[in-house]
Amino acid sequence: MKKLLIVLLAAFVFAVVNPTKSEAKVMYDGAEVVKGQTGKMTFKKDIKVYKKNPNGTFDSLMVKRNKFFRTYDIEKYDGKIFYQMGEYRVQATDLVVFKEVPIEIRSSFYNNPTYIVSTRDGINNSKYYGSYFKLEGPWGIYFENTKNGQLLKYCDSGDGSEESCLEYPGTDLKIVETISRERGVRYELTRDAEGKSVPLKESKTERMMKKGSTVFSRYDREINGYIYVTDDLEGKLDNAVYLPMNSLKPVKDK
Repeated sequence: MKKLLIVLLAAFVFAVVNPTKSEAKVMYDGAEVVKGQTGKMTFKKDIKVYKKNPNGTFDSLMVKRNKFFRTYDIEKYDGKIFYQMGEYRVQATDLVVFKEVPIEIRSSFYNNPTYIVSTRDGINNSKYYGSYFKLEGPWGIYFENTKNGQLLKYCDSGDGSEESCLEYPGTDLKIVETISRERGVRYELTRDAEGKSVPLKESKTERMMKKGSTVFSRYDREINGYIYVTDDLEGKLDNAVYLPMNSLKPVKDK
C-alpha cells in the first residue's frame, strides 16, 4: 500500500511539474479558426441550403438569420462563387455575408503547404486552374494586406517587392499539406480510378485507370491526396495523370 501511495504521489508531482501541453486555439475576428477553413458566413435572413447526395437527390437545411457558419472550399466559375459549408454548398448572393480568413492564418496550420489555384474564373497563362506552387528553391512566398483581402505573392527572390512576383487573392487558392514520397516507385491500382491532369478532385477526368494496372511515380511528393504517375516504362509524360494515393499500393519486388 505504501509503495502504491509513493507511485501515485510521484505521478502527481510529475503532472504538476510537466503539465501536458495543449495547442493554442487560432482566433480571428472573435472566432476560432480550424484547419481547412477559408472563412465564415452568415445570412441576412432565414434561408434554405442544399447538399447533393451520392444518389443524385438533394437534402435541404434551414439556416437562421445571423447564425455563424464556417466555410471551407471555394469554387469560382462562370462569374459565380460557391462556398462549401460542411456538406452543404451555398452560392454567393446578396443574402450571404462572407468574411475571409487571411491566407497567412490559413497557412499556419500546415507544416509544408502547397497552394493550388482553385478558381476557374479569369484564367491566364500564369494562373491556370489546378496549377500549384510551394516554398522551394529561390522562390519566396509573402503576404500582403489590401482593402480587398489578403494577397499571396510568389516571387523568385528578395523581399516580395519585385515586379516579377505572381499575385493571388487568398480566396483563389486551396491550401494542402505536401507529403514526401519516393520518386520512381512502382504502384498497382487497387480499384478503378479517375486520372486527373491536376491534383483536384473537382477537375476534369482525363482517363480512367483500371484496377490492377501498374504505374510509376514521376515526382517525389503527394499533393492533396494525389500523386503524379505514368504507365510508360520510359517515363514519357504523354499518358501521365494524377491518381488518388488511396487507390494505389506499392508493388513489392519478388
